[in-house]
Amino acid sequence: MINNLSKYFTGKLLSKGSITESEQELYVYGFFMLLSQLMFFIFTSVLGLILGCFIESIIFYIAFQFIRRYAGGYHASTETRCEIMSSFSLAVCIVVIRFSKIYDFQTVLLFITIVSATCILFLCPLDTPEKPLTDKEFKYFRKISWLILLIISAAIAVSYVFKVKLLFVPLSLSLILESILLIAGKIKKTAIAKRVIE
Repeated sequence: MINNLSKYFTGKLLSKGSITESEQELYVYGFFMLLSQLMFFIFTSVLGLILGCFIESIIFYIAFQFIRRYAGGYHASTETRCEIMSSFSLAVCIVVIRFSKIYDFQTVLLFITIVSATCILFLCPLDTPEKPLTDKEFKYFRKISWLILLIISAAIAVSYVFKVKLLFVPLSLSLILESILLIAGKIKKTAIAKRVIE
């Protein structure tokens, strides 16, 4: 759906002469990224509003998008699978945020977050066989990933000490989800590499 919309908008620009044919693929990708992020932002916001944790959902989504953009992680093989899996994982995190308002599991969440942050530290950035990173790109993305991880981790530590659940829970979940995606992506990448060798 998003890919078709991206192609439609790019086609409109192409027919008006605003872009050239050589730029077409770049614009399709740009529209795809913009529309998918907008769709998932709206999804997260609406679900957060329904469950009574709107602000926390926004904080979670923004933090997750920042770390995800540079650290990388699992990518589904089809657009439909990507949309379903992304919606499911975002929904689970928002439900956990909602439960955090009812139950107190901050200490457990802190422990899981420390493990997740460690995974991100060692696994990022994770590229894909389709779009491998050069050595220069790898160093750049690792540096930015580590900086974002440091900022989010510092905010988590401060919010845990001062018991600011509004920040602590969504920021923790952003790192937990990213670590899961990195681990899943690493497993997928290793499996693909083994198949190529065989």
